[in-house]
Amino acid sequence: MKSKTVFRNRACTINTLIKVLLISAFMAFPIATFAQDLTTVPLQEITPPIVECGTSGERYFGDLAIEYSIDSKGTVVVCTLYLATVLVGIHSLTATDPIYQFDLKSGESTTSGTLSIFLNFSPSISTLKADLTYTAKANNTSFPFKGDLVGWYVYE
Repeated sequence: MKSKTVFRNRACTINTLIKVLLISAFMAFPIATFAQDLTTVPLQEITPPIVECGTSGERYFGDLAIEYSIDSKGTVVVCTLYLATVLVGIHSLTATDPIYQFDLKSGESTTSGTLSIFLNFSPSISTLKADLTYTAKANNTSFPFKGDLVGWYVYE
């Protein structure tokens, strides 16, 4: 004669089914999934790599924001630097003053390096270049960047 087990009891069957479902759910969706930071990050408009003269834009590197404004002829670029939203530097780059060297700090955020323009007549591309290091305040880690920020054509 077979012994009667707890699996014949309807409440035990439902209890076992619930346990199987919960175990399956935790295997499919680990607890770490529910612990993620769900704050939304504002979307940033992506600036095209080649813009027209008379254009303004910005680039972000951690706590560092670099705003640039190219004049209508494309021969003057005004660069404004912000660290953790605080204005820390502004400089006009021209053919006679093409390099801006900086070593800036605001609170625990720092940046140092150079911004420079290379002016070329069309069909060559003029560029705003950066060679810098910035420190992220959140984890006090330095990050280097070396490259072009934006390009444009000069038709003069």
